Amino acid sequence: MCNEHGGGYKKYKPSELNYFYYACLLHDIGKVSIPDSILTKPGMLTDEEFDIIKTHPVVGAEAIRDVEGIADNIGVIYHHHERWDGKGYPDGLAGEEIPFLARVTAVADAFDAMTSSRSYRPALQFEVAHQRILDGQGSQFDPQLVELFKQIYPDWVQISKTYCKGVDLRGGKKSENS
Repeated sequence: MCNEHGGGYKKYKPSELNYFYYACLLHDIGKVSIPDSILTKPGMLTDEEFDIIKTHPVVGAEAIRDVEGIADNIGVIYHHHERWDGKGYPDGLAGEEIPFLARVTAVADAFDAMTSSRSYRPALQFEVAHQRILDGQGSQFDPQLVELFKQIYPDWVQISKTYCKGVDLRGGKKSENS
């Protein structure tokens, strides 16, 4: 994976990618501070409940602040809900103000969230989630990263089919009629 850096591209070392991987696994760790009644609410959140949800990146970043290696990727945890157009949280950063790896995580997290079942809705089909990522190009997501997402999407679907045999890719187990 490369990152824009001073007009060129930075190639990440394997150790940096390893720490990025762990930061990705922990990107929502701040949700441990959110009451289950909000996290599992079957309906729409109130404005007050959503304000509580929006605290999780700050809480998560604080939780890993002193963890060697992962702390170098604190921006992934803190900024993964920022939006390319500046309408995200917690800081309302826009465009390249958002750390590169947080922008990568935002695309992956959104696709994963849409294709996973939630208490308030079933998982979306891959094609629907794919289109929503494309629709967010330049508003929610970094336009160049969406272009990369378009390129890797067919491979990702194939890998998912290979490793998720017996699982309905819209969420849950396949029924005999799937």
